[in-house]
Amino acid sequence: MSVRATERLIGDLVIITALPKSPQMVVQSIEEKTKLVTTVWFNPDNEFQEGTFPASAIDRVETKKTPQTKKRPKKR
Repeated sequence: MSVRATERLIGDLVIITALPKSPQMVVQSIEEKTKLVTTVWFNPDNEFQEGTFPASAIDRVETKKTPQTKKRPKKR
């Protein structure tokens, strides 16, 4: 599933869907007219990498939500 190339995507974690071992990348900027997404990540050697991909090639990383605790009513 691809993502929409909008400003709301900046700062989100994404992966390249076509790569089986795609690194998790952070969206740095968006070009809405050309639908290109610029991302940054660290490779296994801890070197900074940057790449530009079409929005149709990336997908958001699903994060696990932590269960919320229920508030207990106050004692009187």
